[in-house]
Parts: sequence; structure tokens; C-alpha cells
Amino acid sequence: MSIFSRIFKVGQAAANKVVDKMEKPELMLEQAIRDKDKQIMEAKKSVQSCIATERQTKAMLEKEKAEKLSWEQKAELALKAGKEDLAVRALQRATEHEQKLATLETQWQSQRAAVDELKKEIIKMGDELAEFKRNKDFIIAQSKAAQVKKDIYEAKARISNNNKADDLMARMKAKAERQSHEADAAKELAEVSGGSGDALEKEFENMGASGSASPAVNDKLAALKAKLGNA
Repeated sequence: MSIFSRIFKVGQAAANKVVDKMEKPELMLEQAIRDKDKQIMEAKKSVQSCIATERQTKAMLEKEKAEKLSWEQKAELALKAGKEDLAVRALQRATEHEQKLATLETQWQSQRAAVDELKKEIIKMGDELAEFKRNKDFIIAQSKAAQVKKDIYEAKARISNNNKADDLMARMKAKAERQSHEADAAKELAEVSGGSGDALEKEFENMGASGSASPAVNDKLAALKAKLGNA
């Protein structure tokens, strides 16, 4: 079954699925139209041959009718002339044509019915092709819309995977900050436990050092800026 036939034998939703599977819907649909045009032309040739046969049978039928009528008239003339034997022979010939006539009548009726049906099929095929041409752009648009939707979902999936990587980076960063804080705490404890000298001098030293932030504070500041920048 051709692509064209598949599209016309299913519903619109199913048709869209068929088109969605095409690599290049425009090219495939154009080819389907060309294929259908060719099918219609070939069908017309076949129908023309059937019509010719039907016309030939019809002509033979009319000829047998004329022959039958002619021999019946001859039998009548022979009977009027008193030639009964000749009239019988003429009627026998008329009967032969009548028998042929009956056979041809059956054949012609069958052929005529078939030709009428074939003509309807040709008209139907033409109507389907015209409808397909009218809806071609719509079907292509539906296919492209489906592709865009697919791309969006795939992009969301990639973003979700990236978020997992971001979560890992955040955990590693928090661990590094924790280690930095632990190092600062160890340093502070060492200074308290091992420090000596004038307390007043210590206060002035601490006051001078208070103007600059600790590494931990700088790390927190950088983390806050990164967070605000990603918000």
C-alpha cells in the first residue's frame, strides 16, 4: 500500500503519525501526489479498455438484434408467398441470432455495470487526490509542530540531566567550604591556646586584621554572588 493510500485509509491523528515518521514530509508528500496521479492515469487507461470492450459488445448485440429481425421478416415474406419450408428455415436462422442475442445481452449488462462502477472509482480517486492536495500544507504543519514538541521535551530532559550535575557540584562546593571553615576553626583554636603577650597589643592586632575578611567569608561571599547571578 502506498503512503498516499495509508494516509487516506486512516484518521487524521493516525495520518499525522504516519507523516511524523517521514524524514522529509514535503518531499515524501509530493512524491505521494505524483504516485497517485500516475495511478489515476493508469486506471483511466484500464477503464478506457473496458469501455471499448463494452461498446464492442453493444455493437454485436445490436447487430444480432437486426439479424434476428431481418430473418423474422424474411420468414413472414416466405410464409405469405406460400413457401412454408423456406419460412421455417428463416425462423431457424432467426432463432440462432436470438440465442446469440441472449448471450450477448447478459455479457453487455455485466460489462456496462462494471464500467459504471469503474467510472465511480476514477471520480473517487480524483476527489481524494484533490482533497489531499488541499490538506497537504496542513499535514506538513502538523508534522513540524509535532517535531517541535519533541525537541522541547528532549531539551527539558537534557536540562534535567544538567541539574543533576549542578547538584553534585553544589555538594562538592559545600564540602569544600566546610573543610575551609574547619581549617579556620583549627587555626583560631591554635592561636587561643598557644598565644601569649600583651592583651592590649593583641586587641590592636585584631583591630587591624578586622579590616580584611577571612577566607571563609570570601568563600561565602563568592557563593552568594554565584547564587544571585544564577537566580
